[in-house]
Amino acid sequence: MSESNVIEASAGIARCKAELQERGWTIFPRDLLRDGPRPALAHFGRIVPQFNGEETYEVTLKPGFEKLPFSQSKNAIGPHTEAPVYDPPPKYLALHCHRQAQCGGGQTLLADGFAFHASLSPDLKAWADGNDVVFMASAMPGAERRLYRTRLVEEKDGARLFRFSYNQFRFGDVNPSEGDLAAAGGQPALSPLGQIAECGEKFFYENMIQVLIPEGSMLIWDNQRLMHARSKYTDPVRHLTRYWLS
Repeated sequence: MSESNVIEASAGIARCKAELQERGWTIFPRDLLRDGPRPALAHFGRIVPQFNGEETYEVTLKPGFEKLPFSQSKNAIGPHTEAPVYDPPPKYLALHCHRQAQCGGGQTLLADGFAFHASLSPDLKAWADGNDVVFMASAMPGAERRLYRTRLVEEKDGARLFRFSYNQFRFGDVNPSEGDLAAAGGQPALSPLGQIAECGEKFFYENMIQVLIPEGSMLIWDNQRLMHARSKYTDPVRHLTRYWLS
């Protein structure tokens, strides 16, 4: 890499770091990924294994999930933070786009979790601050569940962590199965947690930003601060690779 390219790359990384600090997300353009995503991600943290035990996870259409709000379906996915059953959850998530949907859907949606927490009514905020939530997640719909008990907002090592999952609060699992959806096994809508789920969904869609990641580029965001979701799409070629960073 020439000296001018090194200077340009350093300036680009600095810009991405500033944006990530300020608003919680940034996009690495294609030119910052000339050597692949791993050298760029090394500026932000260490890549760690995901639910599948691997350091990468392919977000692309797979058979068997046609009726589910799952990453390898074409369906919309509601607001959540990644891996709330991990202690701690990944600090950052990154999506490297290989092929983007050309159908007008498939956007990654982002909204600030701490702003949502601050927007809760006094009664719901007091409940959220005073009660643990048992988060449950299976790596695949219907698989064995992993559990973790904590508050929606947790103080850890001097930092605040936000956790949320609409699917968890309404259907009983971060990745609900068809049986979970049919049984609506989550919290009743009138329970405090059910109300927080509905308030969270409403806040999310009223305050979200939409990002359609350009092909060859990579979106990274603060998973301990932002909720994310995905809009429905129909283009079967959509393909991204996901990374977790500690």
